[in-house]
Amino acid sequence: MGREARLNAGRTRGGKVVFAYPTGGSVTVPFHASCLRLLGYEQAKPPRERLLAQMTHSAGLYVADNRTLLTERFDDRGSPEWLLQVDTDIEFPPTLLETLLALAGESRKVLAASVPLGAYPSCAFRRTDTPGVWDPIHPVPTEPMEVDGIATACALIHRDVFAAIAEADGACWWHHLYLPKSPAAPTPRAFRYQSQGEDLAFSVRAAAAGFKLWCAHVPGLGHYKTRRCSHDDEKALAFATTQLDASSDGMGEIVED
Repeated sequence: MGREARLNAGRTRGGKVVFAYPTGGSVTVPFHASCLRLLGYEQAKPPRERLLAQMTHSAGLYVADNRTLLTERFDDRGSPEWLLQVDTDIEFPPTLLETLLALAGESRKVLAASVPLGAYPSCAFRRTDTPGVWDPIHPVPTEPMEVDGIATACALIHRDVFAAIAEADGACWWHHLYLPKSPAAPTPRAFRYQSQGEDLAFSVRAAAAGFKLWCAHVPGLGHYKTRRCSHDDEKALAFATTQLDASSDGMGEIVED
């Protein structure tokens, strides 16, 4: 991204970002290295062009509590306008802030940068007719697509969203929702609930407050589980599959471990 694009990104809704990472366990080497690269990249800019306002973290056993504490700190500051939460098993390019602000533009206030999650193929979800049940969306394009729910492995959220949720429900941005699982239970003892985790619970509250949710594939992001998972690899796999399909003999097989 050139200097003019950086300046335009910096002007987007104030352009300053608090980078926050909830820590429930270990911090991976790729995440740590990515943070160092981002810091170096931002510090190399003239002060007025820097997008990073602060880096902060919260550590504890429960990710919803960690996210809540980070949001409380952000809310208490009163500025800047954007909170970016990134999990500590995510690898990202040093231009992440510029890219996300440019994708958010003037209208998008909840934007997730998608990675494969392991159990799910992306960070984008759509509602189903069954309360509490969501379907993952895959593939995710490089331009933002509107979705019903997001996983927040890497999510940029505007201050207005947190303010609106707090006005409606209090400071419960990331608290789990508990939905009835057995509405026809004959007695309270027989009643069962299902938990809606912090990512989708936030999505429900943000949507109820009137905000659209967006998700995009940002090249260069990786999610470290037993191995690195990235939509970049899926793009390469799709290209290779296309080439095999177009070949005259049709020989060859792609096997994903």
